[in-house]
Parts: sequence; C-alpha cells; structure tokens
Amino acid sequence: MAVGVLLSVGAASCSPEPAVNEKENKLHEDPVRAVFTLQEGTLQGEGKFDKQPREADFKSSGAAAQVIEWETTQADGWHVTSANDRFKVKNTQDNPNVVYSLKMEYYNAKGEMMNHQFFDLGQDKIHQHFFSMYKEVEFGGTKGSVRVSNKADLPYDYRYADELNGNYIGESNPMGFQGFIRFVKSGTKFTLSVDLLHAAESKFDDDGKASPFYLPAKVLLSTGLWDINVKLPVEIDGEPATEPSAMLLAADQVEIAGYEGHLHGLYSFHQNPSAKENNYMGKNYRLVYHMKNGQWVADEANAKMVSLIGSKSGGGVTAFSIRYFDKAGNDITGKLVEGGEDNHFQHFFIAKDIKPAYGGVKESTDENGPEFLSYLYCDTSPWDKTHKFDNATFTGEKNPIGVKGYFTFPHSHKTFNLEVCLMRAKESKMVGGKASPFYAPTEKQLKEEAWMPTITIPMNIYMDAMELELDADLLVDDISSLSTDEKTYSESDRKALHSFMEAFGVKSFETALAEFYWNLNGERKEDSTGFWF
Repeated sequence: MAVGVLLSVGAASCSPEPAVNEKENKLHEDPVRAVFTLQEGTLQGEGKFDKQPREADFKSSGAAAQVIEWETTQADGWHVTSANDRFKVKNTQDNPNVVYSLKMEYYNAKGEMMNHQFFDLGQDKIHQHFFSMYKEVEFGGTKGSVRVSNKADLPYDYRYADELNGNYIGESNPMGFQGFIRFVKSGTKFTLSVDLLHAAESKFDDDGKASPFYLPAKVLLSTGLWDINVKLPVEIDGEPATEPSAMLLAADQVEIAGYEGHLHGLYSFHQNPSAKENNYMGKNYRLVYHMKNGQWVADEANAKMVSLIGSKSGGGVTAFSIRYFDKAGNDITGKLVEGGEDNHFQHFFIAKDIKPAYGGVKESTDENGPEFLSYLYCDTSPWDKTHKFDNATFTGEKNPIGVKGYFTFPHSHKTFNLEVCLMRAKESKMVGGKASPFYAPTEKQLKEEAWMPTITIPMNIYMDAMELELDADLLVDDISSLSTDEKTYSESDRKALHSFMEAFGVKSFETALAEFYWNLNGERKEDSTGFWF
C-alpha cells in the first residue's frame, strides 16, 4: 500500500500549483487502516451481473464473510494484520449464479471511517478503484510485471455498484467502494491488485467515460497518484481448465499474409499489380508469430508496422490469409474446419489504441467498430481452395471463420493495434442463429468460451487512395523537369509525401517523390495472377 506521497511536480496533483506537498494538498486524509470484505451471494434477476447490479439486488448466501485487513505501523509499514490473508472463492463454471460483494472501508489515524472523504468536495471525480492482475514480461533485457490488458485473460470479472446520496453511480461515476466480482476460471490462483487512483485532473476521458475496472487509461498512469495499492491473494476452487492453446489448437507458429487489392465482385478479391520499380507501395506482408510461454511473439523479421493505403470510397481493400503450423512445421489450419470444428471456431478482428498518424486528426469514429474498419469473411469450402481457380464455395457469410477475408479502411492517417483473436465455442459460435460480428464477440463469449492468445499487429493506414494522385503533374516526358524541392509542392502533396515517408521511415523527399512517380508511370500487368480468394 502506498500513501502520503510527496510530490515536486505539480502536474501530478489535484492543484495546479507546482512543488506542493501532495499529502497536505489533498482534500482527504491518508488511510492508516483498510478493510476488504468479500461476501458470497447471488443477484436477483437473470443476467443481472451485466445489467448494472446494485446492492439491493444482492442476496447473501449466509456463508461467513471473508475479511482481509491492512494496517500501517511504524515498525512494519503497511502489512496484513488480519488472521486471514487470502480469499477462497467458488468458480462460475460449477456455480454459475454465485457472485461476491466486495467492499472497501478505510480508516484514519483516529479510527474513523473516511470513505466519504473520497466522495466529498468533488473528490469522486478524481478517484476510482482498479482491480487488476499483473503478468511477468521481459523487455529490453529486463524482466518485470505489467498489468494484463486483455480482459479475456483475467480469471475474474467485476462490476461497480457505488451509490452517492442514495443514487446509483456505478456506471456513470465508478468508484469501487462497493461492487460485485465473480471468478470465471476454475482451479486458478492469482493475486488481485486493488489500486485506488487519485487522478491529477479527472478520471474521465474526453468523452466523459471512465476507464474499465482492470486497466487505467494511459494519462491516468502517467499523471495520477495512488492512494491505495494492496495485493489480495485469491484461490478459485475446482479443477484447472485445460490450457487454451491445448484446448483450441496445438499451434507453434502462425503466418498472416497481407495483400492490397481491389474487387471484381463482393467476394472476388484480386491483388493489386504494382510497378516493379516501387520499393514500398503495394508491398505484400508476411507476418510470422511464434508461441512462447503461452503468448504469440512476433518474429524479429516482421515489419514493425503494417503500412497500408486506405479507401474512403471502398474501392481499395486489403486481404488477410491466416495459416497455423505445429512444431514439426505441418500446416494444421484445417483443424479449424475438420470434424465439424467450423461450427465452433471464429476469428475476431478488433481495433485498439486508435490514434492520428502523420497528417491525421482525432475523429468521433476513432473507436473499434464497423465505422472505423470493416471486414468480410471470405472463407471457402474446401477451406484451402479458391473460388477463382478451384470453384470453391464461399461460406464466410453464414459460417465465418476468418482464415481468409478482406478489410476496408475508410479512415486514413490512423495508427492502431489490430488484435486478431481466435475463439472456440464449447457448443456453438452462433448466437440466436447468427455469428457475432467480426469486431464484437459477446460478453458471454469473452467470459465463457476458450480463446487462443491474442495476436497484436501494429497498423498504419498512412493515406487514402485518392491522395496517390498528387496535384503536381508527374506525367512528364522530361523527368529532369520534376522539382525535388518540396517547397514547390502544394500543402496536400506535402502531406501525402510526408505521410508516406513517416510510414516507411524514408528520409529523402526525392525518394518519396520517386515512389509516387513510379506508382503512376511504372509498367504493370493486370491479369489473373496474384492472390485471389
């Protein structure tokens, strides 16, 4: 637990004044005792856990509450002082209706409960509990712990249930002094990190939304303080679930091929022919990932960023083809289909951390969903044959798997992480007779189905196809007449050229200009070769 922090940087405190004592500047005292109470019970109403549950909806099972207390002493600092030092809980696989009420109580040096101090005088707008789990990683030669950022990897789920002046604020103004938690992975032991954020300015983003319970926003991590940090060991009963990688697919390597192209019909993708003189535009991508310690790790030879041309008009698209291989190098992609497995498997493609790239601006559509990017499942039967050359039948519309399909990127000058997530449903991937959309598995699927580790692909949609046609006239007979002085080019041309330079790490303006020149003038052959579905 961390309290009473002295700050010398004003930006990280609630006051705009620099070089202040944050302990004196806070509008609340620092706790000297913390009590965490976990009570087993149920919620009244089917599916209530996902429908803004409130304290009034909770019914105790009658089991004794579990309590863990932390306290500070001069000799030992912050430490556990209760006889109980861990929570032992039931899993939702065997006990689907069981939830737990989790409450926090903080006390000052006088022994007075002080929870209200985090609500009074507008303090509710800058305080929020987070319930996180950490994992070990290695980066830059150093091993350390980082928050788990993929909710599907958490063995628990949580809902805020706070009230202020008798009004429910769990959704609009989450605090975490009271809430509900359930444990979704049987036979798991982990440490729940309970952290009370003290935001520098506001805990809400520009859209007025708070961070999810398990992952504070970057600005909160960089500028906020922590009034409370405690670790609560949790033991979930039951038999450990089979490891996802073994349950889903014994894959040791995955390869993803990417091709920019166009359409000859809804499913008739055809790879764009490119001028042989082009070194960057129209390049194909082959991304390789290796399974290491239960995670997909990018091969060192992979491009650091997949840089593509977007298409506001929808005429330009990018195909992805995914193949899985076992340790012996055998292609095992067919296991997603064979023996009726196609009724269980589905890839999802989710956009995360969307930001403006060079020349871009933040837009309301900068969030995961069909307005930001679209994907069409183009799976076939047989799965490894083409419609173009083998007369295979397209099955992606009614039975999407995602082994092959194409993206449309209507918003350019954007960077984001594309998360490729493979799910295997226990019974059926269909929900109400339909598959979930490519960008949005259901909450139930996220919690209850099996998932392969997530593949994360850094993306840069560096320009729109319409920007390829510069204002400058590149159709000249005398190449020497082309100016290489960027000051002679229009603002829109400079934006396009520098967007390209930024995407591919090109330093020379002349090199960038040559890429646009050859893209327009270079010889290419449009025929039946190239990648087709």
